[in-house]
Amino acid sequence: MTQDNRVNRESKSAAAVPDVREDSGPVPLMLAQAIIMAAVMCLCEIVCAPMIISMAGGAFALVPWATLACLLAVVFVLILGFAFLWLADNLSHNFPAKMAPVTYGVVGAASFGVWGGLIYPTFMNSILKPAGLAELTSGDVWAIGFNCAVIGLVAFLLAVVYGPRLAKRRSASVAIGVVVLVLAAFGAFFLWRFMARLY
Repeated sequence: MTQDNRVNRESKSAAAVPDVREDSGPVPLMLAQAIIMAAVMCLCEIVCAPMIISMAGGAFALVPWATLACLLAVVFVLILGFAFLWLADNLSHNFPAKMAPVTYGVVGAASFGVWGGLIYPTFMNSILKPAGLAELTSGDVWAIGFNCAVIGLVAFLLAVVYGPRLAKRRSASVAIGVVVLVLAAFGAFFLWRFMARLY
């Protein structure tokens, strides 16, 4: 009798934890997760823009750098994001469903941390050096990489938690996706302006 009660409690607790990896809704789950990732990354990059600008000695204006940072985040999602979502999904199946957000968060922190630590300083220095300004120090590069790791952790974690909900809402998915793409388009425009003036 006691064993039956324990089995019933375990089955109820397992049923109480939703499997955030289930694909359901008019929007593919991985696409919904990618949209959330891009939106969260863009929001975080906008919030962190003043700090990043201060590392460059105030060489960038707030809006141009914020949109350029959004562009780099969206490029990450489009080029590598789906691959790392697939990797996180496969790894998460080795653990209980409630551990899936942790798995996604670790993959996101590692992937976007490396991406940000390599790509963001490279883009900044490619603008600072031709302008005759001081390039980023190694400490700045590590700080940017750590900042991107935190952003990646949050973005992937929220993507796996809220992805199934967004997958059921096509209009919301389209609206968020359009906003993210518009921010990236502005970033591409400002990048073109930067390069046109410097080169």
